[in-house]
Formats: sequence, C-alpha cells, structure tokens
Amino acid sequence: MEYKVRLGLAATATIVAIAIVVSIVTSTVVASRAYVARGEQAFKSDQLITVKGSTRKRIRSDQAVWQINVRGERKDLAEAFEALEQGVTRVRKFLEDQGFKPHELTLSAIGTTEHHVRDAKGNETRDISAYSLWRGFTVSTTDVDRVFRAAGEVTQLIKEGVHVMSCEPGYYYNGLAALKVELMSEAARDARARAENIASAAGCKVAEVRSAHMGVLQVTQPLSTDVSDYGLFDTSTIDKDVQAVVTVCFRIERP
Repeated sequence: MEYKVRLGLAATATIVAIAIVVSIVTSTVVASRAYVARGEQAFKSDQLITVKGSTRKRIRSDQAVWQINVRGERKDLAEAFEALEQGVTRVRKFLEDQGFKPHELTLSAIGTTEHHVRDAKGNETRDISAYSLWRGFTVSTTDVDRVFRAAGEVTQLIKEGVHVMSCEPGYYYNGLAALKVELMSEAARDARARAENIASAAGCKVAEVRSAHMGVLQVTQPLSTDVSDYGLFDTSTIDKDVQAVVTVCFRIERP
C-alpha cells in the first residue's frame, strides 16, 4: 500500500514537472515572437530619412516698371515751374519717340521744395534762395526690351540740359504664383529620387511621406548662388533663375 502511494506521488511530480517545462517553453516562444514583432514594429515606425529636393528654372520677365524724375530749379517760383514744364515736355517726347504709348505712361503730381538762405552760423533763415520742383514719369509696360533700350538712351536728355534722374528699371514675372506650384512639384519628385537612391544603397526601400516642408522661392540673376531664408526676388535683370526647395521626410522599410 505504501509502495503504491509513493508511486502515485512520483507520477504526479513527474506530470507537474513536465507541465512546468512545457509552460516555460511555451512562454519563451510567445515572448520571443512578441519581441520580434515589437522589433519589426519599431523598425517600421522609427526608420525615417529626411532629404531636400530642389529644381531651378530660367524665366523671362513679362512686365517692366521704370521711373524717370524731372526737376526744375530756379530762384523764382514761376521760373522754376517753367523749367519743370519744359523738362516734362521733353521727357514725354523722348518716351513717345522710344515707342511708348500714352496708356503706358503715368505722370505724378508736382512736388515742391524751398531752399532757405543760411546765416553765418549755418542756420536756416526765412529768406528763400531757390525753389525746386519735380514730377515723375512711371513707365509700366509688357515690352521689357523696349524699356531696356530706352533706359540706355536717357543720357541724351542730360546732354540737352534736361534735369532728369533715371531710376533703374524693375523687371517682373506675373506668372510666379503658378510657377511656384510647378516647381514645388518638381522639387518633391527630386526629393523622392534622392531618398530612393540613399535607401537602396542601405538595402531598404522608401515608403510613405511622413512630413513635407516647402521653402521660399529664390528669384535671382542668372547663374547666381545667392539664397536667403526669407527668399530673394531680383528685379534688376530681364532673365532670371527661379529655384525651389522642398524638405521631405520619408519612412523606409526592409524590402
């Protein structure tokens, strides 16, 4: 009887031991799989690559704005006005001879400055020594080449004694808003191509976009390398280079 009881206890202990071993093995397998799954999940969620894509395009301005200031200066106010009117008439004829149409010209109001006599200490007195009057012509046209040629010929007015000051023409591109959308798309494609090259070299492939940031446009003189955090907009040349940059963050994964 005692032998049978001992045998039963031994069998029970063996079964319990086997159950414990099986439980440990099972738990280890489950834990290992969970660990691997977490590792794969971590790889998928944490492996990111950020690249910059860029593109550059040459454009030609389609709008020009040019200002010419005319001045008349004399000791007498009436004489100063007469000198100003003669200058305005001559500049208007010059612009018409250059081929500009009346609707392309705008003439500003008259501005007046009084010049006062100074005393021995350099202080201004109430006595007026001369009057300066001025008016400004603004030329606004889509014929940018005409403005470029005319600006180079304005010195002939100075040779004739006309008191003029020619400002540097400004050249603009009216389609810049639509061009920005086009260039940003090209820059984004360039960013993905760069990311794919890097990921491929590392044995990975590019997945979805996590974030994207569009930079400001850089409108510069041709072949210029100037950039600014706030963007550049050159108006001094008819032909310009427009550069767009996009920063994109991609998730990468194993193939």
